[in-house]
Amino acid sequence: MCERPFELGSFARPALDGCRPVRPGGRRSPPHGGCREMATLVEREDALATLRNAYEECEGGRGRTVVVSGPPAGGRSELLHAFCDDVLGSGALLLMAAGSRPERAVRLGVFSQLAHNAPLPPDLVRRVAEAVVDPAFAPEGAREPERAGRAEGAGGARRPEEPEASAPAFSRRSETALIREACEALLKLAERRTVVIAVDDLHFVDEESLRALLYLRRCVRPARTLLLFTEWADAWCARSASSALRAELTGPPYRRIRLAPLTRDGVARLVARSLGPARAARCAATYHRLTGGNPTLVRALIEDDTAAGDPGGPPAVGEAFDRAVLACLHRWDPAPAGLARGVALLGPRACARLVGELLDSPPDLVTRGLEALGEAGLLEAGRFRHPAVAEAVLKDLDPAEASRLHTRTAELLYHHGVVAEEVADHLLAGGGVPGPWAVGPLREAARRALAADDARLAAECLDLARRSCRDTREHASVTAELAMARWRTNPSAAIRLTPLRDALSHPGPSDQDMPVVVRNLLWRGDHGEAEKALALLHGGHGRPDAQTAAEIDLTYQWIYGPRRAATARPDAADPWTRAAAVLGARLHAWRRDELVESAWHLLRGSRLSETSLGVLATGLIALTYADELDCAVAWCDSLVAEAVRRRAPAWRALLGGVRADLALRQGDPVAAGAHARTALDLARAQSWGVLIGYPLSTLVLAATATGAYDEAYAELEQTPPDHTFETVFGLRYLHARGHLHLATDRVLAAYTDFTRCGDLMREWGVDIPALVPWRGDLARVQLRLGNREAARELVTAQLARPGAIGARLRGVSRRILAESGGRGERLPLLRDAVADLRASGDRLELARALADLSRAHHEAGDPGRARRTALAAAEEARAGGVTVSTPDFLDLVREPGARPGPLARPGPPDDDRLAALSDAELRVAAQAALGYTNREIGTRLHITPSTVEQHLTRVYRKLCVGGRRHLPAALLPVLPEAAERRQAV
Repeated sequence: MCERPFELGSFARPALDGCRPVRPGGRRSPPHGGCREMATLVEREDALATLRNAYEECEGGRGRTVVVSGPPAGGRSELLHAFCDDVLGSGALLLMAAGSRPERAVRLGVFSQLAHNAPLPPDLVRRVAEAVVDPAFAPEGAREPERAGRAEGAGGARRPEEPEASAPAFSRRSETALIREACEALLKLAERRTVVIAVDDLHFVDEESLRALLYLRRCVRPARTLLLFTEWADAWCARSASSALRAELTGPPYRRIRLAPLTRDGVARLVARSLGPARAARCAATYHRLTGGNPTLVRALIEDDTAAGDPGGPPAVGEAFDRAVLACLHRWDPAPAGLARGVALLGPRACARLVGELLDSPPDLVTRGLEALGEAGLLEAGRFRHPAVAEAVLKDLDPAEASRLHTRTAELLYHHGVVAEEVADHLLAGGGVPGPWAVGPLREAARRALAADDARLAAECLDLARRSCRDTREHASVTAELAMARWRTNPSAAIRLTPLRDALSHPGPSDQDMPVVVRNLLWRGDHGEAEKALALLHGGHGRPDAQTAAEIDLTYQWIYGPRRAATARPDAADPWTRAAAVLGARLHAWRRDELVESAWHLLRGSRLSETSLGVLATGLIALTYADELDCAVAWCDSLVAEAVRRRAPAWRALLGGVRADLALRQGDPVAAGAHARTALDLARAQSWGVLIGYPLSTLVLAATATGAYDEAYAELEQTPPDHTFETVFGLRYLHARGHLHLATDRVLAAYTDFTRCGDLMREWGVDIPALVPWRGDLARVQLRLGNREAARELVTAQLARPGAIGARLRGVSRRILAESGGRGERLPLLRDAVADLRASGDRLELARALADLSRAHHEAGDPGRARRTALAAAEEARAGGVTVSTPDFLDLVREPGARPGPLARPGPPDDDRLAALSDAELRVAAQAALGYTNREIGTRLHITPSTVEQHLTRVYRKLCVGGRRHLPAALLPVLPEAAERRQAV
């Protein structure tokens, strides 16, 4: 039994129990193939046979030395342990030790492991242990500072009460004597039985232990002793003063076993043992390609594959593989891990020269290291075999070190002329502020990111560039570019940027960047500051080109209306600029053909961008004013699709607001409300700035048109910014709120909103009915108040204004004029209104005009035309998502000649009574509600008049009404449904 008088720490641990006695009957050769580890060995059978032959020769009285070498994590330790398991079963004395990188500085650490595993005299074991921890064994140069520190006090002089330091307990001579004594004791054990001394990872063994092993090797030739060493023969990272000793220790005569990586067939065998032959046949090639035949990595992939549980899928690369990669790297010196990090950071740019510059290492040393990583199965042609390797290596970095290395890599690539995107990726990954040199590549990377529609990446690059600037003018210029990048995703963040937010009080942006300042101020709604910025822009030395000036003019007009003269001239040489000038000037004169042509030029010639949004919106609205609704909708839909494709939610939201307006002008309030709601959901309220009044007003108008008044009032609780009421969108907001007030009998509140709208438009000099028809709105209020003459004057003045020749505006105005005029004027005015509105494409306004025309026919004593017109009105209203139960259509089913009453909220339809009617009764009752006679109903439904009379009798009884004049209005929307049911039957 071996005795252990005290614990020595991890360096003195026994790897296996080597103190096994000899069995009776003499020596016994190691059994073949019976150990647990042997079952996992693949393509190592020849190596194991070589070790067994050497063991048998030792049993014959001839000492042997065997060295097993191979690539890192190539299976050397597995082979050693498999052979040692054989030895344990043979009755030989097995002494095992292992070197390790952290314990390489421990003197006699590995030799102490051997001594403690051997049945040596306790006193000898104790002295070896003392030699490990005794400082006297340190080299003389290392002991001097310690001795001086003990001898000197705080002031540098020797303390009087302190005695002279005693002489060391050991010297180099006594150390050599101790090693010789211990080795001779080990060799004496071989007189009785075979001794196997196995040392794993010889390249990490301390120098003193190497001397001891070298002494043993010189003496084992006539002894029954087998020295078995494993080493990484090309361990360039472990080179030290002990390299010469190690070379002498493993030099001839000896037997060397070189382990090669597993072949593809070997990998297949290893996979088949764990996952089955079918999986091995499918994935062996992939396993071999990902691991290079490294057994450790293959087993890790098998573990990940087993955890994934997908026998039909590709090999899974997961946590086990990551751990194996890191274990392979950290088992060696820090140098291989550092090289792997360099390769991971440089990616496809990795080469010995760049990696050496990054790590401050000589190129020849880096070259050998890259070759070693390739032998370990991590690299192939200088690249990682799988991206997961690079990810695992970089995740293992300390955050501070990762930041430093990323910044250093970025600088290195920058100075070598690598493209800006790669430099920027490392700068962003580093997270620090690298310095002024990084501004250039970051700005270039941002420009390319914007060109690729990656606004998020562009904003990150520019934000870091802004923090790296030292020059004030450059800082302002980068800030302007950052504002442009943020516009696509978060306009409010762009508006808040300093110095753009206070550009006029703290000058900074150059003339080239002033357009961005102007757009920010326009979006923010600060009209006074925007006017000052425009003056500076056009009065500066670097005046904007004609197209930039036109873009700013149209953006201004979109938000504030045509308050100021356009910069571009209608006689400009450039067709695009000329079209922009015409579009800005003709809004007053309203020359339809020129307006449409200019809008088409701008839409065709403008690519969707931050600068062109105002241009495109103005072009779409111009087509709308010119009653080109279908064309405007097609253009808008294509632009929205482009905004989605280019990942620009802010663009999509703004264009969605325009699309909602177009749907409302088409007479489809349901679709308009849906588009407006989507637009508001895409961007926060702060991101809209003053433009929030646009989708919000459309949403209120849509809800009012469908009778959803509570919903409309709920939307009004979202108060827009104060500056909104200095813009066109504020006018639209007042217009929408006034209509809601009017629909809910808050007539005076509506009067206030419409009057304020008119006052603002006259004050700004933009009194154009196409923008907001406030006179027509106010005329409706006057009609509700009974002031027909005042209403007539307002509508007449509206039709006389410039820009009032659009078909929709004419139709709506003529309808109001007909209501304010005498009975004899109504029919011709309403016929003209219906024709205009039919041409404009607004189905909802057309339905309203048809409803009025139906009443006029009733008043004129023409019930047949009244019925047909009423049915057409109901169909148009239903096409726009509005039922006849809304206030504008309640009078459709009133008695002929009855005077239309004031608009009021409708009551709910009497569904319970209608549910009592059969399908046939429902069809007949619906026709009767429209005013058809029994004979006409019979002809339409293909039944006899007597059958119609019988159905109506039952209908009157079930509904408790006295005749067809008292049939409920809720029957009219049922008509198409009843017809569909009849056709289905």
